Amino acid sequence: MRDIEAATGENLGSDRVGKKGKGKKKKFPNLSDLKQSANTSRCRLEKKVFNKSAMRRVAQVMAKADRRKHDKFSNQFNYSLN
Repeated sequence: MRDIEAATGENLGSDRVGKKGKGKKKKFPNLSDLKQSANTSRCRLEKKVFNKSAMRRVAQVMAKADRRKHDKFSNQFNYSLN
């Protein structure tokens, strides 16, 4: 990884590898952490995908594509309704 960084001149994050540490001891190891159960990959993706601004961006791009298709085929009846 470091040789690729040296060749390209970009920082790919190899300096962070291996500096994780031991971590903190749990107070009550037999209890399940409710915050951790809510932090699933599905939940994290839902936060990003169903974000208001993300939905707005997607809707804007789709509307632009529809408008472009309508402008192209508006004079042909078969395509004007789709």
